[in-house]
Amino acid sequence: MKEYLITDFLNFNEYKKRNPKKYLEIPVFDKQHRLKKDIIYLKRWQSHKKKLEDMKENIKLYDIFLKELVDYLNKYHNKKFSKRYWSIILGPWLYPFISSISFKWKLIESLKSKKYIFLKKKINNKDVIPHGIEDFTKMSMSNYWNHYIFYKIIEFGFSKKISILSSKKIIDNNNERDKIYKNLQVQPFKEKISLLIQSFFNFFSQKKKTLILSTYMTNFQELKLNLLINRSILYYKAIRPNLLFRKKRLYSFERNKLKKLKKKDTKLKNFLNQELLINFPSTFLENFDYVENILKEVPLPKLPQKIFTCLGISRSTLMDRYTANNIEEGTSLILAQHGGNYFHHKHHFNTIHEANISDMYLTWGNLKKKKSASVGVIKNLIPTSNTSNKIILEIRMRKGYNREIKLDSGFFDSKQYMHNLCSFFSLIKNKEISRDLYVKLHEVKSFWNEKNQFLSANAKLKFLDESKKMLNEMKSAKLIIQTFCSTGHLESLAINKPTLILFLNNFNLLNNKSKNYFIKLHKMGIIHTNIKSLIQKLEMLSSKEKIDIWWNDKNKQNLLNKYRNDYCFYNKEKLKNLKELIANV
Repeated sequence: MKEYLITDFLNFNEYKKRNPKKYLEIPVFDKQHRLKKDIIYLKRWQSHKKKLEDMKENIKLYDIFLKELVDYLNKYHNKKFSKRYWSIILGPWLYPFISSISFKWKLIESLKSKKYIFLKKKINNKDVIPHGIEDFTKMSMSNYWNHYIFYKIIEFGFSKKISILSSKKIIDNNNERDKIYKNLQVQPFKEKISLLIQSFFNFFSQKKKTLILSTYMTNFQELKLNLLINRSILYYKAIRPNLLFRKKRLYSFERNKLKKLKKKDTKLKNFLNQELLINFPSTFLENFDYVENILKEVPLPKLPQKIFTCLGISRSTLMDRYTANNIEEGTSLILAQHGGNYFHHKHHFNTIHEANISDMYLTWGNLKKKKSASVGVIKNLIPTSNTSNKIILEIRMRKGYNREIKLDSGFFDSKQYMHNLCSFFSLIKNKEISRDLYVKLHEVKSFWNEKNQFLSANAKLKFLDESKKMLNEMKSAKLIIQTFCSTGHLESLAINKPTLILFLNNFNLLNNKSKNYFIKLHKMGIIHTNIKSLIQKLEMLSSKEKIDIWWNDKNKQNLLNKYRNDYCFYNKEKLKNLKELIANV
């Protein structure tokens, strides 16, 4: 018997009376918050080698298509922009798009020869065309976009084993789409004030040789750095999306007359040939000049000698274009590391991309890399000796559909993560550990209904305010439990906060230097690869005094100091060092 293939949550109720069915890489639960058994996931990712192969392949695909698109777009716009120019603009969209398509293709390809039925829901082709990086980021996590891409993949390459059945009812996806654009058009009050301040400072004739913006530091620190470098009082932030999405004229497309990309040697590549041009953000094509007109209104310096930023790249269509335009005219770009995946994971795209587009890359540690310098954790960390009895466990879930492939991407890894945490909460519910434990969820929700699952395992769990920053919460904690080796563990260790790490992924997904450190941290009892080991350690650390004695052990601190020095040192002279580093670029 044929089975219905469910790829998304778009009008999910329509499938209730259709049986049998299979769910593709999406978590579906019964009333007791238990995962249903009829879920299909990409089993090849249970092998770390296969996952690394896919990560490496996606970066190769990115390089292949970037090279071709540089020529394609220059001809389309009658320009001679450099590869670096187009990398800055295209990279934040092109790599996630390729990675998402590649994952979905492999997932459909992995299905057994058994026949399936895909219930196609009617979606307007123009509704999946983004205008910039902002709406693509949100759209690619939407149900309607993912449904559309799965349908296109099945139609192009797998129609022999999957029958496509059109839904009798026209499905209205506008509610989801409209919500995305409504949010993008809003200009928060803080943004209005920020823009007014920016316009005020930009109006006066001050030295603006170095543009300093969105550095992850406080406003006061950025003002102080401007005084040190520019000898001027300046204030700049990355431009928010409302300027780009405020006018309806932006929402026009001309895709019928586009010249095709060159034919490739695999079916997946030829599918990407087709879909890249159909899904190309309009600000790269039809609305390219429109963006230039908006930039004339933006209060930013004209042709600064240098741009220094951390969060002002790869998040804003306007800022990326502004940066690329200036670099093409000779401006130097200085980027600072964003978080904790950098220099840890193998084949981490942002590490490669940001190093390639910058003239100088400022790292949180002392790793020796080409065109890089160390400045320590750029964030405003404040070491403190004030502690409460709180043990804070931070949750780090993938939020929705797979895009970039990372260490913990995919249904299998998320399932293992949730299973282990639920088991952990269940096992400690009658233990002393539970008294002081607080769970910090992310404010952005995932498909996994984490809070409900955790409460099903332990109804007495306590939760911190999700809207508050973890940096502020960790100041008073006596112990932090990180559940992934991302930004959080570096922030904890940088201020020497007692920290335990539950790491459920394969060490071989890390680069050799990080892997060697993790093996040593595992032996020291800081990193734990299973919940039983973590619980045993927590039972040993039953008081603040025991935690301090354990954490301040000489051998442990020697290893942690080496790790901090390489990845996340706290720099008291950060502003002074930044002034010197920027001056030398």
